Amino acid sequence: MVRMLIVVLAAGAPLLSPPPAMAAEDRAEAARPEFPELPAPGKKVPLPDGRYLIYGFAAKPKLGTAIMKVELFTGEGQKDTSLEVTADAGMPSMRGAHETGERAFQRSRKGDYLLPIPIVMPGGWEVRFTVRKDGKVIFRGRYDFDV
Repeated sequence: MVRMLIVVLAAGAPLLSPPPAMAAEDRAEAARPEFPELPAPGKKVPLPDGRYLIYGFAAKPKLGTAIMKVELFTGEGQKDTSLEVTADAGMPSMRGAHETGERAFQRSRKGDYLLPIPIVMPGGWEVRFTVRKDGKVIFRGRYDFDV
C-alpha cells in the first residue's frame, strides 16, 4: 500500500518563515537600560541635578544578607530624603538565576537608605541603582563586587 502526502500551500505564502531580526534574548538585552559603573564605595557620586550620593555596604559582603546603604545629599551637603532609591542585585555571569528584582530602599531614622541583599553563593555580583525624583529616573549606576 502506498501512502501519499499532499501539502497545500496558500498562494503567496512563504515556504519557510524568515528568521527573526533579533532573538528574544537579544531584544530583551537591547531594551535593558544602561547602568554605568560607579566609583568605589564611600566616594561622592554626583547626580545630574547638583545632588550627590555616597553608597557602600554596612559590612564587607559575604554569604547571607548584606545591607547596602545609600546616603543622599543636597549640593550644600545636607542630607536629602526627598528622592526614591531602588536597586536590583544579581550575578552577571548567571543573569536571571539570582536576581532580586527591583526593590525600594527603606529610609532609616537617620535618613539613610537601606536595602538587604541576599548573597546566595560566592562569585561576581552587581547592584544596579536607580534614583527617581517625582517618579522620573534621574540617575542609574552599577557597582560590581566579589564575594
